[in-house]
Amino acid sequence: MTEPGQVNESAADLNGTEANDAGETGAVVAARDWVDTLNVAIGARDSDALTALFCEDATWRDFMAFRWDFVSKVGRGAVVAALLEWAESCDATGFTLHDQLPPVVGDGQIEVFFDFTTSNRIDRGYVRLVRAGDGYAAMTVQSQITEIEGHPELVNRHRSEGKVYGIVPGRSRWRADRQAEAAFEQDEPAVLILGAGHNGLAVAARLAALDVPTLVVDRHARVGDQWRNRYEALALHSSVFGDHMPYLPLPPTWTAHTPKDKFADWLECYSTLMDVNVWTGTEYLDGDYDEVAQRWTIRVRREDGTIRELRPRHFFVAGGMFGAPKVPDISGIETFAGRYMHSDAFKDGADFAGKRALVVGSGVSGHEIVQDLYEHGADVTMVQRSSTYVVTYDSYHRFGNSLFGEEMTFPVEYADQVNNSSPWVRSVPGFKRVVEQSAEADRDLLDRLQSAGFKLNWGPEGTGVVGAHQSGYDGYQIDIGASQLIADGRVKLKQGVELASIDQHTVTFTDGSTLDVDVIVFATGYHQFWGHMGPSLGAAAAKIDTAYSRAADGEYANTWRRSAQPGLWFGSGFIRMARFYSRFSAFLIKAIELGIEPIDPDRR
Repeated sequence: MTEPGQVNESAADLNGTEANDAGETGAVVAARDWVDTLNVAIGARDSDALTALFCEDATWRDFMAFRWDFVSKVGRGAVVAALLEWAESCDATGFTLHDQLPPVVGDGQIEVFFDFTTSNRIDRGYVRLVRAGDGYAAMTVQSQITEIEGHPELVNRHRSEGKVYGIVPGRSRWRADRQAEAAFEQDEPAVLILGAGHNGLAVAARLAALDVPTLVVDRHARVGDQWRNRYEALALHSSVFGDHMPYLPLPPTWTAHTPKDKFADWLECYSTLMDVNVWTGTEYLDGDYDEVAQRWTIRVRREDGTIRELRPRHFFVAGGMFGAPKVPDISGIETFAGRYMHSDAFKDGADFAGKRALVVGSGVSGHEIVQDLYEHGADVTMVQRSSTYVVTYDSYHRFGNSLFGEEMTFPVEYADQVNNSSPWVRSVPGFKRVVEQSAEADRDLLDRLQSAGFKLNWGPEGTGVVGAHQSGYDGYQIDIGASQLIADGRVKLKQGVELASIDQHTVTFTDGSTLDVDVIVFATGYHQFWGHMGPSLGAAAAKIDTAYSRAADGEYANTWRRSAQPGLWFGSGFIRMARFYSRFSAFLIKAIELGIEPIDPDRR
């Protein structure tokens, strides 16, 4: 499973904490001066003073510190205008240097965290200062909510009591209390989450920490089965340093590369350790939204076959990016004398030792299945129908994930903030630079692939894995060996063709060539999940044109933020994304539950 990284100017340019001309002491002074001046200028509504603090090309990206949404401002004029407006409407005040993490100096810039407050919120900001004349000015600023005032997360000194010490007549037991809480026999959940994968569990844990009654339902028998049931060769392509779930980092003994079954077990443990209320073996049937009562009616079928009707205020769809498998319609496939399956049903290359195998598709799954089949003695041919972006695992992490590694400059929570500090429009040059750097480092492999007839691309607009993933395009490959097999000719290649027909063991391609095979694996991807999910929601689905893809403002459409349909939420993406974005979905839902924000912003 691929975990695309996010690259911004800071991540691409910063190389550790080596001192520059500012020096460690000078960095603290420069950082404090900038934050203090910002505080005074915002308090005085001083446009000229604010303008002097920013570079001409400065950006500010906000995650619900000022607005209950994700907002980006590009260019000094837009940033200053927004700050003046926000300061007035949100009572922004108290900008001070963050005292938990000192400024970081490196490569001619200073990276600084600061604290402030806005209406009902406690917030944290990040700024990347660069040289401007005799001083420093901000090039990149990010801000985010860290707490709803008066309603802290139930962590650290705010943690729940557990067993209350003292004399408590007729006290109940923890296990019985947890069972009653998860059953929701007497009360309705405020939030119903569909899907107990990393996205659903991340937001459920966040909501639990905010004391919002939440239930997760999943059709699988066990939490983690969506990973367990996939092909045996599957592993996370991200590194251990970026794969933490909220509140519970992976232990230092964790493997560098996480096999899918290990991650499945971790998710199951996580749901238990975080006291997430999960109904497994529960199938979602349909839902209807009452615009007047502003509640859902959701029907689910429990494991014992009974139908339960739930009435949450919030329905959070966290079922992943993709829905049903795509299998091409091929003439004569019913006559095939061997075995054929979608990659979703493929399990183990060891089942096909000595067989002639054809793998249709050249994305991540196609490559991993090709490699698995080859390693277990199959004679393998890959069909590459169009083109594929290829990057080696080492280059992918070396150039694209520099914030998350063995020697991390920032703790994970802060690294997440830095990693999400640049608006999409300003991140694109960084993504393209990573593609260029990776291509140069991988030149030998890429040249040999092309010599073998493999067709390459560089991702949408040259943005590689990140751009592909965020566009809902899965034609990329992070190489852990399969590309080497193709380049060396150990795995054969059919490029630019489709399967035209099948007769017994013989496959005929659209170029007229034929191949005798014993097994066909269609690594042909999945339908977008919203196309599968939407019809089950009736009229409520009409307002949602898309989920997860990029919206006009550069943020994710209808995902991790309010969707166009009040009370309907979406959470999707890779693990690091779930860890970061889930906090904002949870904070906004909590604000709605507290009455700070309406569930429908059009009915304020």
